[in-house]
Amino acid sequence: MKRISILIASVTAAVSCGQNPPAADPDVFSLQEKADTLLFEQVPFEWKVSPRYDYSKMFTTKIFLCQAEYDGDFLGKCKIRDNGRQTVYLTINQAYEVIKGMDQITLGIPKVAYLVGWQYNGHDSKYPAFFEGNEALKRPEDENALQSIRWIMEAAKEFNTTVSLHINMFDAFDDSPLFEKYRDADVLARNTDGSLMNSEWGYKVCYAAEWEKGLAQERIDKLCSLLPIAEAGTIHIDAFHQTAPVPFINEEGKYQVGFISPISPGHGYTAEQDMEARANIVRYFDSKGIDVTTEGVWNMGIGNIDEGYFPMYYHFNSEQMSLSLTASQANGVNCGVRAFGTNVNGEQAFQKAGSIDDGFDAFKKGFCQKSLICQYLNTFGRKALIKGENDNIIGIFENGVRTKYEEEEDRMSVAKDGIILAADGDVFIPAVWLGNDNIVAFSENGYTGKTWTLPEGIKLPRNAKAWTIDQNGRSAFTDFKIRGRQVSLTLAPGQMVLISRK
Repeated sequence: MKRISILIASVTAAVSCGQNPPAADPDVFSLQEKADTLLFEQVPFEWKVSPRYDYSKMFTTKIFLCQAEYDGDFLGKCKIRDNGRQTVYLTINQAYEVIKGMDQITLGIPKVAYLVGWQYNGHDSKYPAFFEGNEALKRPEDENALQSIRWIMEAAKEFNTTVSLHINMFDAFDDSPLFEKYRDADVLARNTDGSLMNSEWGYKVCYAAEWEKGLAQERIDKLCSLLPIAEAGTIHIDAFHQTAPVPFINEEGKYQVGFISPISPGHGYTAEQDMEARANIVRYFDSKGIDVTTEGVWNMGIGNIDEGYFPMYYHFNSEQMSLSLTASQANGVNCGVRAFGTNVNGEQAFQKAGSIDDGFDAFKKGFCQKSLICQYLNTFGRKALIKGENDNIIGIFENGVRTKYEEEEDRMSVAKDGIILAADGDVFIPAVWLGNDNIVAFSENGYTGKTWTLPEGIKLPRNAKAWTIDQNGRSAFTDFKIRGRQVSLTLAPGQMVLISRK
């Protein structure tokens, strides 16, 4: 990508007098610091699979149900097996309520939700097996947890949500129903002396050996026979890494993790064979009509920047990919290049909350300040990224769209043709999935009589309708006035409002 070093000395435009007046200069944001400009350059790109969804035009999240607890059996920290305890965050019935409420807040945007901790004793339990549900999560009326999971996968469709699973193809724990079979079949990663490689999370499956012996295909087939994964058309593979994380005590006596490649030195497979086996796993899911999304860009290593295997990375923090691929070619939930947009982490919003209602409050705020903006930005081509030496960043898009992300305040500002659409925790952004002439307003701290200017292409008549939005649905909102392109609003702290010509 092209890099230009510049010094930007102009002052950032300020929002004052309760308005977002059009600015004379579409470059409304600037930096008082030395900066580099990185230009977007599209690289050649071709899908190696056939994605069923465009994840840049939908909301994707994980829903954390349950954590399997463990004792630090290896070097005092690492997991070898469950200790029998578990922490339940959400049951299947509670997850259903979360999905229903998220659909109200997201105004029906298409969604994918991956269930975490759905199996055995919870998250990271009993791999490489994933063939039994977590009985602590099931509905009282169901015979077993798998029946409850089938139920929510069907029931969620009513709320514009595809429910699928979060799984792991890499880890192996010694209390797994498959452990002896995998050890005897010699598909667990080995050290050069032939001993099993003990990693940060249990043992590791050697992708190349498992694929060569047909065991990867066997467990994928069995999972798809138990649950309607092919109907969902997507699955999330956690920790789908190219290197094995192996902890050790360093010379200073401190715990440290090293990364081993090839994954199984004792088998003699090369790193390239590991990569090809992982590609085969993705292709096999693809042959069943299932997208594979994965945890993160780092150490994926199936291909180059234009690898074309993963339509969504949960942690998408690659500046290079952000400046070389379009949003539909590479995107994610937690995006490191914040000036190009990021999403609320729905998993954490509910996992960290004291109650489901508190989770909805955090989710609503995050959706409006992050995902709503990200959906809007994904409709514009990227042109450049201006990086300041103080970690402040400006994003430049086509059609006069500009953003500014300030690291210290964790604040995102957005403007189109010089008109401010988001600043200081307040947003006034088109809900692009609803079509033209639908605006969402949100305020973190509330305001009285603030006037926003509609961006070009958005028209709202004086008799437009408005509603306050929360997890319970919509209620009529009347504290607004429209005069031409000016919309005056009064919002309470944390209030979300949809304004529409309908």
